[in-house]
Amino acid sequence: MFDIGFWELSLIGIVALLVIGPERLPAVARTVGKYVGKANRFISNIKEDINKELKDEDLKRILAEQQKLAEEYKNAASAMNSAVSSETESLRESVQMDDLLEIQEPDENKPAKGSPTPKVNENRSDRLAEAAHTTAASESTPDNKNTSNAS
Repeated sequence: MFDIGFWELSLIGIVALLVIGPERLPAVARTVGKYVGKANRFISNIKEDINKELKDEDLKRILAEQQKLAEEYKNAASAMNSAVSSETESLRESVQMDDLLEIQEPDENKPAKGSPTPKVNENRSDRLAEAAHTTAASESTPDNKNTSNAS
């Protein structure tokens, strides 16, 4: 803290011996030593407190970063979950539509035993449109059936 060397301390000791006197010098030296020790402990405690606060701030910063990362991972997981569920739902609809098409296919399109099977995806868009039209027609009211049959 202070840049005091051996010669400076000896000069201070000689001046103190001349000013205070040899009888009171040991008591003054003890008192000065006691106060210097208290000051050193006080400064040491302050340094420890500052270091603790710095560590606490670092830990708080790290904790905030970890929470931020956790939120990002949660958001990514929920986005992935919604993407998977929407894809699953679209696959279910596709499978249900394929099942509906298989049920509504006329018997003349089915191959005879021993003959090669036709390609399933060959006219898929035509079959989807036909199935949607058939489903819409079956769900409509009798009045709508009459108007659709009339046209």
